[in-house]
Amino acid sequence: MQPLRPRTDASRRGAALMLSFLVLIVILMICYQITRTTGTDRIEAQRTQTLTGMDYAISSAFLQVTEDLLADVEAEAGDEAAGGVGVDPTAAAGAGFGDGGGGDGAEEGAGSSAGTGASDSQMDPWATPQVTMIGEQEVRILVVDEDRKFNVLNMLVEDEEEAEENREIVARILDNCREGTLADINRGDADMMVRAMYEHFTRRSDSLLPKPTLLSDGDDPEPDQPSMPLSLREVVVLEPFQEQHFLDFFDADGERVHSIDQFLTIWTSPATFTAPDAVGGYEVNVNTAPLAVLVALFDSRSVDSRLWDEVLAYRNEAEELDQDEEEIEPTFDEFGNEVVQKKYFDTLDELSELRTWDALEAEDQQPIQQRLITSSRVFSIYAVARMSTAAQENQVLEFIDRAEREEYERNSTHLLRVVRQVVWRQQADDGAVIVPLVHWEVLGHAPLDILDFPDDS
Repeated sequence: MQPLRPRTDASRRGAALMLSFLVLIVILMICYQITRTTGTDRIEAQRTQTLTGMDYAISSAFLQVTEDLLADVEAEAGDEAAGGVGVDPTAAAGAGFGDGGGGDGAEEGAGSSAGTGASDSQMDPWATPQVTMIGEQEVRILVVDEDRKFNVLNMLVEDEEEAEENREIVARILDNCREGTLADINRGDADMMVRAMYEHFTRRSDSLLPKPTLLSDGDDPEPDQPSMPLSLREVVVLEPFQEQHFLDFFDADGERVHSIDQFLTIWTSPATFTAPDAVGGYEVNVNTAPLAVLVALFDSRSVDSRLWDEVLAYRNEAEELDQDEEEIEPTFDEFGNEVVQKKYFDTLDELSELRTWDALEAEDQQPIQQRLITSSRVFSIYAVARMSTAAQENQVLEFIDRAEREEYERNSTHLLRVVRQVVWRQQADDGAVIVPLVHWEVLGHAPLDILDFPDDS
């Protein structure tokens, strides 16, 4: 009997099955690609949302710190400064930099960096690192005054003898700043670094590196006109500088290693175009300057280094309050511990309380006083926002002291968002204003506090 439907050839049935299988594979691949793409977009969207939230929290922290810096001036100046303080974000457009040299100008400006006569020290509220919750975001705030550092632009002063002395100071600071660590900078490398910076600033027209157009260049800049750096980090591309020179970290022995821009700066002694040429930048704040900077200001053969040891010891002595003196409201650190009130220098005249200083002749004290001030007006504000990983989602990050926090940060896998803002606390006739010099700089590392006595931490 003849069948109504002819039978399909076996080879055709196999081809149809293979074709169906290939179509299925294509469909699965398309589905996988769609899932992978949407998953990546979801992760990127979550990352952007998280970073945006962190940035909002950091911005709020910056606003809070600027208020604290202005409140510090108001507290020192009393009713005279009250009512005249404010934040002037647009003033930065008119900010320039005057000569950072010493000489006669430095002598006139010695001891008066903020124009108010007020002193700044580690006992000011802004100087205590704090951890705060802004919304659901934890932010650690660290404020460092730039006046504790030595300005490298002093190497460019017109007096060649003075410029050479300032280059020696920068070389000694680089030699001292990592002493005792595995990342130590030897004096030979320090001299090479100073030479590289000096040539970069003075011979920029010969450099192959791109140079931005600056207001300080003028309409017709001269070929040999010094170039003003926008950041000290510019020199990282020069030999013998390395990326690790601009990082804070712990070496293999657990010793604290600080970035060189924790000791050197370009920001001190700012001025506006309408103001007279700036003086200063030549001095450092004796209340906050690290030992590596203080020791480097003079050759050890001309100034006994024991003087700087006594400075550190003095500003770490507990302050004894008189019985009739009004009790100061206590300040607490980021771990909830009360900050012990310590001594600091209100004026340079109080250096006479140091034994080594009192033994110096008046003519020997004068050049030291020209290098020191007791107040600050430029500040770096570091805001560190922590992003928890999935493994640490429910972990409560509370530390009892600095050692525990730093140990955790060295060994954990948490993510950080670190942003720095540099501000100038400008004293005007009608009060103080905050002028941003660097509004927003994202860093790849969290800064480490510079301690007077690291071994006691």
